Amino acid sequence: MTLALCSTRSAAAQPREADDPRAEARIHVGPIYATPGLRLREFGVDTNVFNAAADPKSDFTFTVGPEVNVWVPVGRRALLKTTGGADLVYFQTYGSERSVNPRAQVRGEIYLQRVTLFAENDLVNTRQRPNFEIDVRARRLENTVRAGGELRLSPKLSVEIAGRQSLVKFDGDAFFAGSYLEQSLNRDSRGVGATVRYRRTPLTTIVVRTETSQDRFAFSPLRDANTLRIQPGVEFRPPALIAGSAYIGMQRLAALHDELPDFRGMVGSARLRFRLPRATVLEFAGDRDLAYSYEPLQPYFVVDGYGATLRRQIVRRFDASVGAQRQRYTYRDLIVSNPASRPSGAGREDMTVVYTASIGYAVNRDTRMGVGVSRVNRDSSANRFAAYEGLRVGTSVTYGF
Repeated sequence: MTLALCSTRSAAAQPREADDPRAEARIHVGPIYATPGLRLREFGVDTNVFNAAADPKSDFTFTVGPEVNVWVPVGRRALLKTTGGADLVYFQTYGSERSVNPRAQVRGEIYLQRVTLFAENDLVNTRQRPNFEIDVRARRLENTVRAGGELRLSPKLSVEIAGRQSLVKFDGDAFFAGSYLEQSLNRDSRGVGATVRYRRTPLTTIVVRTETSQDRFAFSPLRDANTLRIQPGVEFRPPALIAGSAYIGMQRLAALHDELPDFRGMVGSARLRFRLPRATVLEFAGDRDLAYSYEPLQPYFVVDGYGATLRRQIVRRFDASVGAQRQRYTYRDLIVSNPASRPSGAGREDMTVVYTASIGYAVNRDTRMGVGVSRVNRDSSANRFAAYEGLRVGTSVTYGF
């Protein structure tokens, strides 16, 4: 979202869908506006620390996540925003699973009449699991740089063009299921995208996003590919009864080597929040996308995932929620000339289902406490070690979010 600090003589010089951070910032020192936050998550017991199919190990664990958002206006025509934080992960018995995972994002904007120029850098250095496929906590660096501009053709219509460069780099000692993760997953990605937005109403915007990109793998050039993605969608702004966004479109992956299978199909994503009667909120999330796999002979998989959470205020400051999430990974095999050379797990499909339930108490406007439970069930059509179940019971505290 684009942020503006003050109005100018020309309304066209203001950022799109402007929100003034001064109205919500909790700290103001000179030209600096800041909002700190803190999360304490999963303060309790994890019954399957290593996501093991047999002989699961239990341990006491918690994660502390401090964060701060800082806005610095530069005159009337520019804004610098910085978000910094870290996840501090603790396990009582299994010290190998402890980690410090910093993250930072910096974004600068310049407002020139009908044009907004921007550049941003997003950096994550983490040992948290990247998805449900990889069960080991492996250190990796993810860095994404974007730069571009937005042209407001009219009060309702705008066009944004931006270039992107991304890096994914696993540590050299990151090892899982017989593979060094850097060999399969270290890559550079470059792309150019365009986004057209038409503000149909003050609360509803119609969007068309397109991007063409190139993925290049440092140690596995067999995976190199070019992709094209086109996704129309819609964005809903609060205080509408529906808030969030939903996109659905097509993606084409064109392999640069004959052994890598091409892909052409539907992709999409949705993050929607529905306000229901009697202080009830329904949140829905859905995704269909491609993701690269650590498996040498199954280079990528199609992700089909969806989930919902129902939250209701039960009495005064107390609320309760229940949720479920399902993800299916459908793997694509390398193309081999000899059928006898096909991998033993050909046609692999993994399924993960997560159930959650919690009760929370709003201490004040900025602080919430809760206790909850989550259960994970995963199955695989090819790998027995990838089938497991686990339970987490713990408390959480959030401040400033």
